[in-house]
Amino acid sequence: MSGQLFTLIGVLVGAAASYVGGALMERSRWRRQLSTRWDERRLESYLRYADAIKRFTSLAGRLAAGKGLFDLPQPLTQDAGLTMLADAELERGYAFEAVLLMGDAETISAARALQRHAWVLEHFARDQRSGTPEDWTRAFRQFQEKRDLFYLTARKSLGVTAEFRLRSEDPAVLGTDPRHL
Repeated sequence: MSGQLFTLIGVLVGAAASYVGGALMERSRWRRQLSTRWDERRLESYLRYADAIKRFTSLAGRLAAGKGLFDLPQPLTQDAGLTMLADAELERGYAFEAVLLMGDAETISAARALQRHAWVLEHFARDQRSGTPEDWTRAFRQFQEKRDLFYLTARKSLGVTAEFRLRSEDPAVLGTDPRHL
Protein backbone atom coordinates (compact mmCIF):
# COMPACT_ATOMS: atom_id res chain seq x y z
CA MET A 1 0.00 0.00 0.00
CA SER A 2 2.78 2.45 0.84
CA GLY A 3 4.35 1.71 -2.59
CA GLN A 4 1.14 2.75 -4.29
CA LEU A 5 1.01 5.91 -2.15
CA PHE A 6 4.54 6.88 -3.19
CA THR A 7 3.64 6.23 -6.81
CA LEU A 8 0.51 8.37 -6.52
CA ILE A 9 2.48 11.18 -4.84
CA GLY A 10 5.12 10.94 -7.57
CA VAL A 11 2.46 11.21 -10.28
CA LEU A 12 0.86 14.21 -8.57
CA VAL A 13 4.19 15.97 -8.08
CA GLY A 14 5.11 15.25 -11.71
CA ALA A 15 1.77 16.57 -12.97
CA ALA A 16 2.06 19.71 -10.84
CA ALA A 17 5.64 20.32 -12.01
CA SER A 18 4.60 19.78 -15.62
CA TYR A 19 1.67 22.20 -15.26
CA VAL A 20 3.77 24.89 -13.53
CA GLY A 21 6.57 24.50 -16.07
CA GLY A 22 4.14 24.76 -18.99
CA ALA A 23 2.40 27.76 -17.48
CA LEU A 24 5.71 29.54 -16.91
CA MET A 25 6.84 28.80 -20.48
CA GLU A 26 3.55 30.09 -21.89
CA ARG A 27 3.74 33.23 -19.76
CA SER A 28 7.31 33.84 -20.88
CA ARG A 29 6.34 33.37 -24.55
CA TRP A 30 3.39 35.76 -24.17
CA ARG A 31 5.61 38.44 -22.59
CA ARG A 32 8.19 38.05 -25.35
CA GLN A 33 5.50 38.45 -28.02
CA LEU A 34 4.07 41.48 -26.25
CA SER A 35 7.52 43.05 -26.01
CA THR A 36 8.08 42.46 -29.72
CA ARG A 37 4.77 44.12 -30.57
CA TRP A 38 5.64 47.17 -28.46
CA ASP A 39 9.08 47.38 -30.05
CA GLU A 40 7.44 47.38 -33.49
CA ARG A 41 5.08 50.17 -32.42
CA ARG A 42 7.96 52.13 -30.93
CA LEU A 43 9.92 51.75 -34.17
CA GLU A 44 6.91 52.95 -36.18
CA SER A 45 6.51 56.02 -33.96
CA TYR A 46 10.22 56.91 -34.21
CA LEU A 47 10.22 56.47 -37.99
CA ARG A 48 7.08 58.58 -38.38
CA TYR A 49 8.56 61.34 -36.24
CA ALA A 50 11.90 61.29 -38.08
CA ASP A 51 10.06 61.49 -41.40
CA ALA A 52 7.82 64.34 -40.20
CA ILE A 53 10.73 66.37 -38.83
CA LYS A 54 12.63 65.81 -42.08
CA ARG A 55 9.70 67.09 -44.15
CA PHE A 56 9.28 70.07 -41.84
CA THR A 57 12.93 71.13 -41.91
CA SER A 58 13.23 70.45 -45.65
CA LEU A 59 10.42 72.92 -46.25
CA ALA A 60 12.02 75.41 -43.85
CA GLY A 61 15.28 75.00 -45.78
CA ARG A 62 13.57 75.57 -49.11
CA LEU A 63 11.91 78.71 -47.71
CA ALA A 64 15.27 79.89 -46.36
CA ALA A 65 16.76 79.27 -49.81
CA GLY A 66 14.03 81.43 -51.29
CA LYS A 67 15.24 84.22 -48.98
CA GLY A 68 18.90 83.72 -49.93
CA LEU A 69 19.94 82.13 -46.62
CA PHE A 70 20.67 78.71 -48.06
CA ASP A 71 21.67 77.38 -51.46
CA LEU A 72 19.23 74.71 -52.60
CA PRO A 73 18.12 73.78 -56.12
CA GLN A 74 14.39 74.05 -55.29
CA PRO A 75 13.78 77.22 -53.26
CA LEU A 76 10.26 78.16 -52.22
CA THR A 77 8.69 81.57 -52.06
CA GLN A 78 6.88 82.62 -48.90
CA ASP A 79 3.53 82.53 -50.70
CA ALA A 80 3.98 78.97 -51.88
CA GLY A 81 5.73 77.54 -48.85
CA LEU A 82 4.18 78.89 -45.66
CA THR A 83 0.99 76.83 -45.96
CA MET A 84 3.05 73.74 -46.71
CA LEU A 85 5.23 74.48 -43.68
CA ALA A 86 2.16 74.86 -41.45
CA ASP A 87 0.82 71.51 -42.67
CA ALA A 88 4.22 69.89 -42.04
CA GLU A 89 4.25 71.33 -38.51
CA LEU A 90 0.85 69.78 -37.83
CA GLU A 91 2.10 66.39 -39.02
CA ARG A 92 5.26 66.77 -36.93
CA GLY A 93 3.10 67.47 -33.88
CA TYR A 94 0.93 64.42 -34.50
CA ALA A 95 4.00 62.23 -34.94
CA PHE A 96 5.50 63.62 -31.74
CA GLU A 97 2.46 62.46 -29.79
CA ALA A 98 3.27 58.87 -30.76
CA VAL A 99 6.85 59.34 -29.51
CA LEU A 100 5.46 60.66 -26.21
CA LEU A 101 3.26 57.59 -25.91
CA MET A 102 5.74 54.92 -27.00
CA GLY A 103 9.19 56.35 -26.30
CA ASP A 104 11.39 56.07 -23.27
CA ALA A 105 12.34 59.17 -21.26
CA GLU A 106 15.73 59.64 -22.94
CA THR A 107 14.28 59.45 -26.45
CA ILE A 108 11.43 61.80 -25.58
CA SER A 109 13.95 64.36 -24.28
CA ALA A 110 16.00 64.01 -27.46
CA ALA A 111 12.86 64.47 -29.58
CA ARG A 112 11.95 67.61 -27.63
CA ALA A 113 15.43 69.07 -28.16
CA LEU A 114 15.20 68.20 -31.86
CA GLN A 115 11.87 69.93 -32.28
CA ARG A 116 13.13 73.06 -30.49
CA HIS A 117 15.98 73.30 -33.00
CA ALA A 118 13.58 72.63 -35.90
CA TRP A 119 11.51 75.58 -34.68
CA VAL A 120 14.60 77.81 -34.89
CA LEU A 121 14.82 76.93 -38.59
CA GLU A 122 11.12 77.65 -38.95
CA HIS A 123 11.64 81.09 -37.38
CA PHE A 124 14.24 81.89 -40.03
CA ALA A 125 11.85 80.71 -42.76
CA ARG A 126 8.94 82.77 -41.38
CA ASP A 127 11.01 85.95 -40.86
CA GLN A 128 10.55 85.65 -37.10
CA ARG A 129 14.33 85.57 -36.73
CA SER A 130 16.71 87.62 -38.81
CA GLY A 131 20.14 86.47 -39.76
CA THR A 132 22.79 85.85 -42.33
CA PRO A 133 23.49 82.71 -44.32
CA GLU A 134 26.13 81.91 -41.70
CA ASP A 135 23.50 82.17 -38.94
CA TRP A 136 21.25 79.78 -40.88
CA THR A 137 24.12 77.34 -41.42
CA ARG A 138 25.00 77.42 -37.71
CA ALA A 139 21.36 76.83 -36.72
CA PHE A 140 21.04 74.02 -39.27
CA ARG A 141 24.17 72.29 -37.98
CA GLN A 142 22.86 72.53 -34.42
CA PHE A 143 19.62 70.95 -35.63
CA GLN A 144 21.61 68.15 -37.27
CA GLU A 145 23.47 67.49 -34.02
CA LYS A 146 20.13 67.16 -32.20
CA ARG A 147 18.84 64.88 -34.96
CA ASP A 148 21.88 62.63 -34.50
CA LEU A 149 21.20 62.56 -30.75
CA PHE A 150 17.57 61.60 -31.40
CA TYR A 151 18.70 58.80 -33.71
CA LEU A 152 21.20 57.53 -31.13
CA THR A 153 18.66 57.47 -28.31
CA ALA A 154 15.97 55.93 -30.50
CA ARG A 155 18.37 53.19 -31.59
CA LYS A 156 19.33 52.55 -27.97
CA SER A 157 15.64 52.40 -27.00
CA LEU A 158 15.06 49.81 -29.72
CA GLY A 159 18.13 47.77 -28.82
CA VAL A 160 19.88 48.44 -32.14
CA THR A 161 23.52 47.62 -31.56
CA ALA A 162 24.93 48.41 -35.00
CA GLU A 163 27.37 51.32 -34.96
CA PHE A 164 26.02 54.77 -35.78
CA ARG A 165 28.45 57.43 -36.89
CA LEU A 166 27.63 60.96 -35.84
CA ARG A 167 27.38 63.43 -38.68
CA SER A 168 30.20 65.49 -37.15
CA GLU A 169 32.48 62.42 -37.33
CA ASP A 170 31.55 61.12 -40.77
CA PRO A 171 34.30 61.72 -43.36
CA ALA A 172 31.72 61.62 -46.16
CA VAL A 173 30.00 64.68 -44.70
CA LEU A 174 32.95 66.79 -43.59
CA GLY A 175 33.42 68.48 -46.98
CA THR A 176 32.17 71.96 -47.82
CA ASP A 177 29.44 70.91 -50.25
CA PRO A 178 26.26 72.68 -48.98
CA ARG A 179 24.18 69.60 -49.73
CA HIS A 180 26.04 67.91 -46.86
CA LEU A 181 25.33 70.55 -44.21
